Amino acid sequence: AGLGGGSSDAAAALVAVNQLAGNAIPRHELLQLAAHLGSDVPFFLSGSPLALAWGRGERLLALPPLPAAPVLLVTPPIGIGTAEAYGWVDAARQSAGRRGAVAMDLDALSRWGDIGRLAGNDFESVVFARVPEIRAAFEALVRTRPLVCRMSGSGSTLFAVYRSARDRDDARSTLGRKHGRIDAAETLVASPAG
Repeated sequence: AGLGGGSSDAAAALVAVNQLAGNAIPRHELLQLAAHLGSDVPFFLSGSPLALAWGRGERLLALPPLPAAPVLLVTPPIGIGTAEAYGWVDAARQSAGRRGAVAMDLDALSRWGDIGRLAGNDFESVVFARVPEIRAAFEALVRTRPLVCRMSGSGSTLFAVYRSARDRDDARSTLGRKHGRIDAAETLVASPAG
C-alpha cells in the first residue's frame, strides 16, 4: 500500500543479521546494501524519524523530528503494483521538462504546515491519471483541510496530517467508508531504540 512495510522488514533483517555477526559490516556499507534491496530501505535503516530524500529515495538528509500530530490513513480498495508505478513515473519523466530551482532551509522543514506546502510525490500524477478511485479519495481527503495530504510511496494509501485529534476525527466522520479503509494514527517523534 506504499507504507514501507516490506522495506522496514528488510532494514530490520539487515540490522539483525549484522548484529548477529558482531556488527561486521560498517554503517556506510550497510546503507549501500539497503539501497540494493529497495529505494526506501536506507530510510528505515537510518533510524531517523524524518529525512529529506532525493534520487530514488536512497539519498537522505536526516532531519530533526516534527511534533507529534494526528493522522488519517485512507487505503482505497484498489492496489498499485510498485514495478508498474515506477514504469509510469519513468515514462512520464522521459517526456517531462526540467524542474525549477528549489531552495530550502531547516526552518522551512520544521513545521507540518511548511512540510505540506513543500512536500511532493512523483507517483501521484501518474497514479491519479490512471486510477480515478485513488484520485477521488485524495481529493476528498484534501477537502478535509489537513496540514499535509499526500499519497504514500507508490500507493495506494493516502495520508493526511491534522492540527488536532478533533480535526482528524471530524475528517474521519466526513469521509466515512466511501473511499476505502480509514485508520487513525499519530506520527512518531523519535526513532525506536535499537
